[in-house]
Amino acid sequence: MLLEINERPFFENRKVAGIIGVARDITERKQTEAEQVRLQNAVEQAAQAWRLTFDAIESPIVILDLEGKITRLNRVAREVSGRSFEEILGQSVEEIGVGQPWQAMAEFVKLCQKSRVAMSGQTRDVATDRTWDIVANPYTRIGDEAEGVVLVARDITGMVKLQETLRRSERMSEMGALVAGVAHEVRNPLFSISATLDACEALFGEQTEQAEFMKMMRVAVDRLTQLMTELLDYGKPMLLTLAEGSIQEVLMQAINSCAPQSERARVAVCNRTAASDFPPVMMDHGRLMQVFQNLIENAIQHSPSRSTVTVEAIEVREKDGMFIDCRVMDSGSGFRNEDLPKIFEPFFTRRRGGTGLGLSIVQRIVEEHQGVIKASNRPQGGACMTVRLAVLASQSFVEA
Repeated sequence: MLLEINERPFFENRKVAGIIGVARDITERKQTEAEQVRLQNAVEQAAQAWRLTFDAIESPIVILDLEGKITRLNRVAREVSGRSFEEILGQSVEEIGVGQPWQAMAEFVKLCQKSRVAMSGQTRDVATDRTWDIVANPYTRIGDEAEGVVLVARDITGMVKLQETLRRSERMSEMGALVAGVAHEVRNPLFSISATLDACEALFGEQTEQAEFMKMMRVAVDRLTQLMTELLDYGKPMLLTLAEGSIQEVLMQAINSCAPQSERARVAVCNRTAASDFPPVMMDHGRLMQVFQNLIENAIQHSPSRSTVTVEAIEVREKDGMFIDCRVMDSGSGFRNEDLPKIFEPFFTRRRGGTGLGLSIVQRIVEEHQGVIKASNRPQGGACMTVRLAVLASQSFVEA
């Protein structure tokens, strides 16, 4: 029991005659006050735990009121938007940003408010090449109508790219088996035609009236031979012999091998990697050189006379490691926008006399190196091919 005692003197004839004491049982009050303090601390701890949990979720989450105004958003949502909580509070979702996932989220909010049921879907941000899975859920209190909407945007870029890679691998495997079979069937008749043409040239020489026709046949045979070689290369399994290697060395050798072609075309090749010191990457030296030789040759072919093809490499640090981006840039007309999604498809080409397999083979080699290749247009004109390769894990760890 807890007692609260108050004492005060009482007087008689202006003298203290005694003391009056009053004792009150305050046990229940103190217990109530202690319980209130405990509950307040529990609420504060729960609120703090909720905020930490809310901010720990690695997907943007936005909470809106009935009027569609933002009342809460987590750390990832703030990071993706690039704005602070104070700047966003009270705004609508479409005011956060002009790109994705914000515009798609705004549409889902409208649909969710109208239907009062959960909405979900996907959207892709072309500018950042990210794909988002968006869910909008109305939230309520017991017995009340919907008070607002909870939005969750999940970055599924990695999963989408993996699915696309698997689908492409399946298509490539099927097509590879087909073209390899065709190439094998064509090889023997083609060899016979080539041998017969050699015999005719040796027998009749170049002074006969048939010389022009034999020259045309030689061009056609050479083109078919090149196509057959690329078909066989495309169709056979990609077997790499990987070892640590220098990206500068590969690029310099590829540039040197293309020197005769650049001289004939009067196109200079500028190497911006010679003075750089990059960490090693795991590579099949010959195959990777084939990649850059193909890219440099294509750049020379698409560049006007007396222009320059630039080859450069830079280190790029990402959350999942460190990479080297190798770029081959020309001064030509660049890619048509409608062609960019089809650049690496087998047999797609805009170049007269091309087989359309070169870049498909290049993509396969890069992907077998666990790399990525992208095609784009330069703002100042011309095309840019970028090959991204991962630095060795131990090197990346030391650098980090």
